[in-house]
Amino acid sequence: MNKSTIQIKTLEEQNKELLKTQLFLEKKVNQLKDFAGIITHDVRGPAHNIFKMLEMYESTDDPDLKKAAMEYLKKVSKDLTSNLNELVQILQIHLEKDIPASNCVFAEIIESVCLQLQDIIDKKQATIHTQFDIAEIVYPRVYLQSIIYNLVSNSLKYAKKELAPVVYIRTFEDDGILKCSVSDNGLGIDLQKYGHLLFKFQKSFHSGFDSKGIGLYLIKNQIEEQGGSLTCKSEPNNGSIFTVQF
Repeated sequence: MNKSTIQIKTLEEQNKELLKTQLFLEKKVNQLKDFAGIITHDVRGPAHNIFKMLEMYESTDDPDLKKAAMEYLKKVSKDLTSNLNELVQILQIHLEKDIPASNCVFAEIIESVCLQLQDIIDKKQATIHTQFDIAEIVYPRVYLQSIIYNLVSNSLKYAKKELAPVVYIRTFEDDGILKCSVSDNGLGIDLQKYGHLLFKFQKSFHSGFDSKGIGLYLIKNQIEEQGGSLTCKSEPNNGSIFTVQF
């Protein structure tokens, strides 16, 4: 092997290493953006609930209401603190390694999400139905929590004014692939008009709502980061079905 051939092979190896480093750094940047999005977007719901409960606690002299508000505050604060601690721990690990996966029980994740969204569930008299054909999954918990939270909160937010929201959360296996669907009876989305924009950054499709258009963009990236996909079936005034393929 002559000197020129050795040099070419050395350059090829160096290029491969540089490409690997570039892809690694791009992945890390995207993951850090995800964490920033989770913190700014998903914490708003629990923070709002805490604020509303504090308002109720201060505005009533009924000892039973005060006790109920305080118990709820304790639960939400504990849940929020736990989620934030997990975010911090994962972020510290994440600076060096891939996001760690753990055994996630769907029922526990959804119970936590419903607790965070309890204020709007009560206000809109929403009903949450669940069916777990698959009980658990090995997945980054912080991502799964964010995915379920965003899909359920959207179903509650974009409900019809005259109709109480009904949300169905189902886990199932399809051709050997684990999936989770979240469907509702809400306003729906005109996919013929907005389908190409559905998962774009800062895009919303209904006026008159407090929406920053971040949630779907955020969770789509989280799901794809883990090798999955997110799809939607929807029609105006006929609700939506979002399906996560893990």
